[in-house]
Order: sequence, then C-alpha cells, then structure tokens
Amino acid sequence: MPRATKKKRATPRKQRRTLQHPELWGLGLVALGLFLGSVVYAGWNGGYVGRALADGFDAVIGSATWVLPVAFVVVGALMVVRSALVDVRPFRTGLAIVACGLMVTLGRDQGGYLGQMLGGAVGVAIGATGSTILGILLLLVGSLLLSGASLGAILRRSGHQVRHHVAQQRGRRRRPAPAEIETWDDPVASVSPVTAKKAPPVDAERAFPDVIEPAPLASLAPSPLLSVEPEPLVSQQEQLFEDMTGEHAEYKLPDRNVLNVSAVKDDDTGETSARVAELLVQTLSHFGIDANVVGQISGPRVTRYELQLAPGTKVSKVAALKDDLSYALATTEIRILAPIPGKQAVGVELPNLSPNLVTLGDIFDDLPATASPLSVWIGKDISGAAVWTDLARMPHLLIAGTTGSGKSGCINTLLTSILLRATPDECRMILIDPKRIELNHYESIPHLLTPVVSSPKEAS
Repeated sequence: MPRATKKKRATPRKQRRTLQHPELWGLGLVALGLFLGSVVYAGWNGGYVGRALADGFDAVIGSATWVLPVAFVVVGALMVVRSALVDVRPFRTGLAIVACGLMVTLGRDQGGYLGQMLGGAVGVAIGATGSTILGILLLLVGSLLLSGASLGAILRRSGHQVRHHVAQQRGRRRRPAPAEIETWDDPVASVSPVTAKKAPPVDAERAFPDVIEPAPLASLAPSPLLSVEPEPLVSQQEQLFEDMTGEHAEYKLPDRNVLNVSAVKDDDTGETSARVAELLVQTLSHFGIDANVVGQISGPRVTRYELQLAPGTKVSKVAALKDDLSYALATTEIRILAPIPGKQAVGVELPNLSPNLVTLGDIFDDLPATASPLSVWIGKDISGAAVWTDLARMPHLLIAGTTGSGKSGCINTLLTSILLRATPDECRMILIDPKRIELNHYESIPHLLTPVVSSPKEAS
C-alpha cells in the first residue's frame, strides 16, 4: 500500500514538469528584452530594477549589453512562434558559439568581467591578432548554425551568378537582344497585351546556369501575331532529352557486365506445379464446381493457374471459395482473378514454394531509341518478362511498403539503371537521405548537383 501511494503522489509532479509551455518563457524573454532595451537604448527610467539590470550586464559582458535586448526579443519571439526550432541542437549550439565569439572579439577592454576572463585568456595565448581572427571565426560559425545556411552553397550560388552575368554580357556584345529584334521587326507585337510573356515563377536558367544551356537565338523570329499554331510535341521531346551541358564529354558509361546475374536453380518446379493443379481441381470438385486447368504461367514469385469452368457454373462461386482454397492448398497468400481480363478463364495465383531471386543483371537490356535517359528497369512480371518505365513521364513517384518489402532495393535499382544509361550531362541528381544509411555510397558519382543531403533542415 505505501508503494502504491508513493507512485500516485509522484505522477502529478512528472505531469507538471512535462506540461511547461515554452511559449510562456518566450513571452517573458520578449518582455525582458523590451524592458532592458528601453533602459539601455532610450535611457528611460527603469527604476531600481532596470538600472541594476543594465549596470549588472554592463559589468559582466561590457559592450555586449547593447546586443542583449535584441537577442532576448528574437529568441523569445522564436519560442512563441516556432518553439520547436529553439529545441534543435544546432540552434542552441549556435547561440553559445556566437556569445563566445562576441566575448573573444570584444576582449578584456570592452567585454566586462566575462570578456576579461575569456578574451583575456585567449589574448594571452594567441595574442590580439589571433583573438580577433578567432572571434570572427566563432561569429561566422555561430551565424551558420543559427540560420541553417551552407557556406559552400552560398559560394556556389555566387559563382553561378557571376558566370551567368559574364555570359550575359558577352552575349550582349556579340548580338542584339531578342527584345530589340522584335521592336524593329514588328512594333505592334511590342505593345500588344495579348502576346506579352509573363515572367516564370522560377528562373531555372539564372538559378542553375551549369545545368541548363541557353537556347540558340533564331535567325528570323516569326511575328507572334502570325504564328498561332503550337510547336509539335516531337520537337519538345527531342529538346528535353538532348545533352544539356558538355562538362563531362569524356565520361564513359559503366559496363553492364558489372551487374550480378542470379544463379540458375535446378528444382522440380514442373512436378510441384502439376501436383498443385491436381489438388486445386480436386478441391473445387468437392464444392460441386467442375473445372479444368487449361494453362499456367510461372513467374519469379507467383504461379497463375488458369481454370476453365464447366458450362453453367457461376464465376462468383469460385471467388467465394478463396478461404476454402487457402485451407486446402495450405497457404494464406492466394489471389483469384474472376475472370482473367481478356480470357474466358478464372485465374488462381499462388506463391511459389521457392521464389527465384531477380537481380538487375537478369533484366537489364537495351531500350528503344525513344526512351529517355531516365528510363529504368523495375523487375519481372508474373510471366517472367522484364518490366521498365520512364521516370521522365511520371509527375510523381511514391515507393512505400512494410519493412523488408524491398523499398531500398527498388530505389537502388532505379539509381543504378540511371547511372548505367545516363551521363552527368544528361542527368543531374539531388539525393536526400535523412537516415544516412541508404544513399551514402552515391557520394562520389559526378551526377550530383550537391553532396548527399542528410540534414532535414538543409533538405527543406
């Protein structure tokens, strides 16, 4: 009894601890920042408490007191609006690093007691120049952690902008702009509101100049008022699948012989299938259904038995015996097609006793000339024929399933099919792997626009 009483008394305390709201702390920080800012910035009368806070912070952190009200307001607002962000470890680490960098930069002359302890010790160790460099480094690292930005991405984006600007200037020197040609050739088109082009929502040419090559300027641009027929879809398809860049002209596709081929099994598949077909017909006869097996199709994992029913037998009667057939054939995974599409027969699909392993080397083969570089091999159908599809014609693709159903194998098959058929000039990838266990071995491929993204913050 006493133990039970202790447990009952301890439960409300745990609940009170877990029910604390970060929003209340955020509101408190905002109020403290506004109060401290009115005393430090505006010089208002904050009473004994306000003056004591201002003097205390000035003695402890020195000139950093001017940054403290803003920090309180910003962090408090984040706790109110986006409380989950403040709990992220990089954000909290960034706050600490920024504070240390500020103290090291201010030093013992302007950093108060904390600056004397931290900045003075660093100054003795590495001197004034080293303290300044270290302080700026800590401020930069802390800012990156707070904002979640990537310095490499910023530099690459800046390089893209510079190259695009230089290429644009060279193009203007060599030839007149398309707008000038339209103005001289057809002045009506320049003022017509019907033919005015809207700016695209995303300027891909400016954002990714290394991926998209600017289209060549036509020698004679037809007037928009005369060309009312749209261009054929064939030209769009050819333009979509052409080489985008020439940076990897010497790249050679891997040899398909590197793929493993599954070993051939020597088993009694024919005898087993005949025995199952006989048992299937016998089970149906017990329920008054006269049927004959007229054919069977064996796939890697499933075998379909085609049954022809006697005249006058209802197809729905066979479909209603699914549980009874599962019991008679000692299996739970059974599927009945009543009838098979395009055939006058009922299909009963049963899993094979020993499924055959299908590797990418078994199905990888040449594709038609009309297939894009994003055409991939998926597997084999129930008849054993290889199945492929074109990812370029899919607006979206979802791969889902239970644990062990083959999601990772499917993703690796898609990526391997693309790497064996497409060069880096034909296909560029952005791989996101928050679990850091699936896509790490693709780090060194030249098809990546950026290293494999493993941080959810960077992915967003």
